[in-house]
Amino acid sequence: MKKYGWVILAAILIWLWPSFPHANAAGAELFLDGKRVEAPADARPEMVNGKVMVPLRVVGEQLGYQFKWEPQAYKISIQKNSTDMAMYVGRTSADVNGKTVSLDAPPVLRGNSTMVPLRFVGEQMGLKVDWNNKSKSVNLSQKAAAPQTDQQSQSQKTSQTPTESNKSTQKLFTTTATTTKSIKVDKQTETASSPSKQQNAEQTTANALLVQNISFERDTLKISLNKDATPKVSEMTGPDRIVVDLPGASLASDFSQLFPIRKDGTQALTNSDSEDVEEIRFAPADGQNGGVRVVIALNQARDYELSTNSTGEIVLQLREHSVNPQVVTPTHVEGRRLVVIDPGHGGKDPGAASVSGRREKEFTLAVALKVQQLLQNDPSIQVVMTRDGDTYPTLDERAQLANDQQASVFISIHGNSMPASNNGKANGSETYYARQESLSLATTMHKHLVTATGFKDNGIKMASHLVTRKSQMPAVLLECGYLSNPSDEAAMFTEETQERIAQGIVDGLKEYLGTETVTTEALN
Repeated sequence: MKKYGWVILAAILIWLWPSFPHANAAGAELFLDGKRVEAPADARPEMVNGKVMVPLRVVGEQLGYQFKWEPQAYKISIQKNSTDMAMYVGRTSADVNGKTVSLDAPPVLRGNSTMVPLRFVGEQMGLKVDWNNKSKSVNLSQKAAAPQTDQQSQSQKTSQTPTESNKSTQKLFTTTATTTKSIKVDKQTETASSPSKQQNAEQTTANALLVQNISFERDTLKISLNKDATPKVSEMTGPDRIVVDLPGASLASDFSQLFPIRKDGTQALTNSDSEDVEEIRFAPADGQNGGVRVVIALNQARDYELSTNSTGEIVLQLREHSVNPQVVTPTHVEGRRLVVIDPGHGGKDPGAASVSGRREKEFTLAVALKVQQLLQNDPSIQVVMTRDGDTYPTLDERAQLANDQQASVFISIHGNSMPASNNGKANGSETYYARQESLSLATTMHKHLVTATGFKDNGIKMASHLVTRKSQMPAVLLECGYLSNPSDEAAMFTEETQERIAQGIVDGLKEYLGTETVTTEALN
């Protein structure tokens, strides 16, 4: 297994980060063969982003396992008879008898205890496991865990009378007089079928599209699928909510069974850390193609940005909602093509944190100011900045500024990031666009961006970022590099790389607008 030095730093951050999401940890209890097992107060079983985590040493010692902790490598070794296991804090894989196995969540530190996903405990220690969401307790049994059969889904079928089942199908999501802000959706579509229908489909469909995890943290909804898929997103009112439809998808049984099925047929995440979010609920969807529907129930309207990647991860970031924003705009100079440069984030929105603790908003502003300086005396191009200091214009205000000025081009500058579970592997530059008329701009800008950074070429992708979706002119969002990757991040915060990126943006603009013959020799 490859070893990375950054694991130690990532583990420390996971350990110390005060806002790391954990739900009702203080009240969770642990039972083994019906008897309560004492766990440290700071290491009770807990739900973390939809995964039940339990203290490994507490469970293992009850079963006769021996443990060895190697603090410098953040490694815990486990041994019993012919079984040898090794796990690393912050890493989503473990060694079991010389073979690598995947974990559905990375181990984390709680005080002096290592918390590991409950599923791993069941599979590798031969335990039958159960999470009781109502009582917030973990029940472990040393009886051999029986293989999953149709009995579970059948029991769920028979747990409701036919009348109750029909009611749950009809009442899945509360739908009143409904209007949409950007996509028209018939109010009758917010219904779902019984969970048993979805579970049977999962068991009988080969190569099924599966929802493996749903989590919500810091205004960000993440949906993990077993393969790439395109979601359909709608904004609804009465009450306010954002609906994510995944046609043809099913809920993975090991994920679904962590959450109780409510009377209306839905399941919901345990908690939300956002004041504007009432709950996150999900259920199999009705209709010819079935699928899964995820609903963000809002206490007040919010905008959003949507992105997907080839690994099957869907990310929906909630943004501040702005109605009729008042934006003061500069005078458009006649005869010059107006370009809006948007340094992402700013002010109260710091953006992603880098591996060394610096913020995305600092990188984006530094590059944007360099672009402005390069073009300040250009006779053909006039630059308008959405911000030139540490302020936060809303996403609506940024797009509205470009629309009011009838800009020729909109360029939004960003730095990418992936969670610690990615092990810092993600790297490279990528360019996003939201509308077909922006593809030509994206192609030109991406060519110069990759040349400027020298990072891996991750290609051009279509995503529904609000600023590129609502801008009425060709618009792109540049993810210059990964702040979560040590190599990318180290380069991105140097003057040399920032100047190269700024020059690449300028060259891309001039080529696209046809204002000057462009050479790229200076970037090589």
